[in-house]
Amino acid sequence: MFFLEESEIIQLTKIRTAISNNISFSDLEKLCNKVAENINDKGFAFTYAASLLASKDLIEEAMKMFSQNKEDTFCSIMYDYLRETGSFKLADKVFESADPYNIYTQTDFFKNHQEGALRHILKFANETPQPNSTEPVTILDIGVGNGVFITKIVNEIIPLYDIKSIRLIILDQSEDMLRMAKKYCQENIKIQIEVITICCKIQDITNEQIQIVQKLKPIWFVNAGLSIHHMPWEKKIPMLLNLRGFSAHLVLTEVNWNHDLPASYSPELFYSVAKSYGVFSESILHLSISEERKKLCLNNFPIAEAINIIKQPRANRIDYHTTIKEWKRIADEAGFKTGEAEATYIYNNKPFAFVMEFKGKNN
Repeated sequence: MFFLEESEIIQLTKIRTAISNNISFSDLEKLCNKVAENINDKGFAFTYAASLLASKDLIEEAMKMFSQNKEDTFCSIMYDYLRETGSFKLADKVFESADPYNIYTQTDFFKNHQEGALRHILKFANETPQPNSTEPVTILDIGVGNGVFITKIVNEIIPLYDIKSIRLIILDQSEDMLRMAKKYCQENIKIQIEVITICCKIQDITNEQIQIVQKLKPIWFVNAGLSIHHMPWEKKIPMLLNLRGFSAHLVLTEVNWNHDLPASYSPELFYSVAKSYGVFSESILHLSISEERKKLCLNNFPIAEAINIIKQPRANRIDYHTTIKEWKRIADEAGFKTGEAEATYIYNNKPFAFVMEFKGKNN
């Protein structure tokens, strides 16, 4: 989605080298101005320098550098965050509460992405009859969030096959999310429903939890909405192998961001982080809610995730968003065929988020 040219990477690497060599701030400013002359997004020279300084906990210097490009959304929110907190650390544990997520679901980005994903899933369901099994029909939802999306999916699918009862296996790392989702599904799905909750990250699912899912097969399909990017490339393949053992069909909705393979502190990684989270944050800033509520969502969602990616070594990140191209490679190695990716949110005429079906190669 957001990529740099090789010549730009070479220029920007000069900034990283200079900071590693403890260049003075005044000389760093001069270098950034010089690098800016040789890259397309001239403001990113200052964004990159500011992010590197912040990662080294040089807060005052980072703020000064972010202020050089404050017309950029990412720089603006990071400047304000540093000014208010005085540190480049997560304000809180991400999604310890469901509140920031619930604010995020009000954004145009989330709504448009969800609508696009729902259209694709309904098309998939219409073309992929439910498994031949006794009632109820079973669906596994990975990263259920507050339960609103899977409820919409189920209520739209019900008339296609006159489904009388449904079993939902919902998986999330947050107990708060699971409680909220279970209650919402039970109250809003229009037919008889059984909800089984599993609290874990999908990449950390235990053998005992796998056995719980296996006993509930056949599973019509697995739905994974913005939920399986919390692991690096090398863990995505075994994770998909587990999912292929549950069902022949996986519907994946994700963001088309380049946060998996680029090296820590590299210009490529920081450029993708700044641009993608900048667009994401704009959707939160445009909400008609209080500034306090906006700040709650920003601090505990895009800012927290961006800080983690910027500051942590690759092995310690919490997010590894993967491009469409790389997901297709991963799926192939895990034994899935992929359909064409369908954009659910477009930015600058490119897919910012997408939905794609994975089908087991033996099916």
